[in-house]
Amino acid sequence: MMAQPDQFIRIRGTRDGLLIALNPGPFADLQANLAAELTQKEAFFQGSQVTLDVGSLPLRREQLADLQDLLSAHKLELWTVLAESDLTKEAAQALNLATRVAGSQTDLEGRPLSASTFPADHHDPSGPPAANGLILKETLRSGRSIYHEGHVVVIGDVNPGAEIIAAGDVLVWGRVRGLVHAGALGDDTAVICALALAPTQLRIADQIAIPPATSPDKLLPEKASIRNGQIIAEPWQMR
Repeated sequence: MMAQPDQFIRIRGTRDGLLIALNPGPFADLQANLAAELTQKEAFFQGSQVTLDVGSLPLRREQLADLQDLLSAHKLELWTVLAESDLTKEAAQALNLATRVAGSQTDLEGRPLSASTFPADHHDPSGPPAANGLILKETLRSGRSIYHEGHVVVIGDVNPGAEIIAAGDVLVWGRVRGLVHAGALGDDTAVICALALAPTQLRIADQIAIPPATSPDKLLPEKASIRNGQIIAEPWQMR
């Protein structure tokens, strides 16, 4: 006999969409019960962004992709995967999914973000102390994470699966296609500037932006900031 859906699945609404929590169990049962639950409540759920909390359940990339396809078939977008398993985190990052919730004051490993816990910007520890600004002349590829207690400038792209978390502003002289969080310690005056904004996720302080449906074909310099309680992007006037 198949277990009841609520033995495996808990669904609740959040300010950013739906939070779907999966309890431990055989993957085939989880998948089947999630499908049944989504079919039953499709009209209510459709169009939502989803945070999937799998706890300690280890999921391979193929299994996570199957869940992503299932959600997509019900007109839901998988946005974030919360996981304790390193295997699941790596699978989520390989699929260009975030692994922490919007506005959370933690890094990808769940450590609280504060001025005292930001690392020294991946600099040589024998070098001078970190200044207020960090300049990186490189493209940040999938799996690369940058944390800095000041401003960050990247001369290059931020690829899907890469992440920048800065207490100050973030300026990218290239394309942003990964996750960028400016004002991570609560500064809602922080800005994010780039030659092209097509992020996986874009955050300023505790606000999150909805990314564009498609990446721009041409470079369109934009600046993102908080206005009237939400993130807006406007042409970046460089003078």
